[in-house]
Amino acid sequence: MTVSLRAESMVRGPEIRLGDIADIHGRDGGQVDRLRAIEVGRAPLPGLTRTLDVAYLKARLRLANVDLGTLALDAPSVISVTTASQQVSGADLVAAVREHLLAARPEDATRLSIQPTGAAPPTLVVPAGQVDLRVRTRAGAEILGSVSVTVEAWVDGTLARSLSVPVRVGLQSEVVVAARPITRGARLDPEDLRVERRELTAGQDPARVVDAVVGLRAVRGIAVGEPIQMSLVDQPPLVHRGDIVLLTTEGRGLRAVTQGEAKEDGKAGQVIRVRNLHSNREVYGQVDAERSVRVPF
Repeated sequence: MTVSLRAESMVRGPEIRLGDIADIHGRDGGQVDRLRAIEVGRAPLPGLTRTLDVAYLKARLRLANVDLGTLALDAPSVISVTTASQQVSGADLVAAVREHLLAARPEDATRLSIQPTGAAPPTLVVPAGQVDLRVRTRAGAEILGSVSVTVEAWVDGTLARSLSVPVRVGLQSEVVVAARPITRGARLDPEDLRVERRELTAGQDPARVVDAVVGLRAVRGIAVGEPIQMSLVDQPPLVHRGDIVLLTTEGRGLRAVTQGEAKEDGKAGQVIRVRNLHSNREVYGQVDAERSVRVPF
């Protein structure tokens, strides 16, 4: 039997077998096949190289119960073994994430913006073979804003590598923004507002149509161009402290109307204190219209 070891070899898979690094010839075909199948060590990681020497290989053959006296061994002083590999670029990883997220929200596919956060993901080195990139997201997780998505690189049906890819996901939408500075407490008029296309992220809840916020009150100052978040506005009071209001008492077939003085501000539906100007007594009533309070009987 002759075993001619090569100075450099390329292997696939996690083990190095004698047939991967040597040309083996002999009259006994069964013995040749057995020698080729002997594992002589673990393969290096994809793209890396491992060196073997003849003394190490002879020891591995003895462990496999091979009689070295029956072999004609021809070997260089150092044997280099490299695992076959391929690269998956950072751009490919981001593209896989983008395809997955767009497929998850087909109704928003034309409005979603997906960009890597910071530098592009690093290139993955994986074994040679058929690559399948699979993207994993947590069920029910919000995909808007800054999110980290796991990308798995499967090669020939086996998981080779996985990596967390951070991306920023925005949703382009028509939103209402301030057309001019709006002061705290001011009521919003149509001329205060305009509609622009903006990118939305998680947690934002801007008005989408002007009519939705006209007549509401700003709870703080709003700068020009700032989206009108629903948290920035509220219903203005229909009754202000000190207002003279129409005080209506109804119940059990009776209805009485008099005037009262509001002792505090009140929005629609709120219960406030009112002083009955006729009896000079304070009562509690519900604001039902501008300068109008209804008291249950």
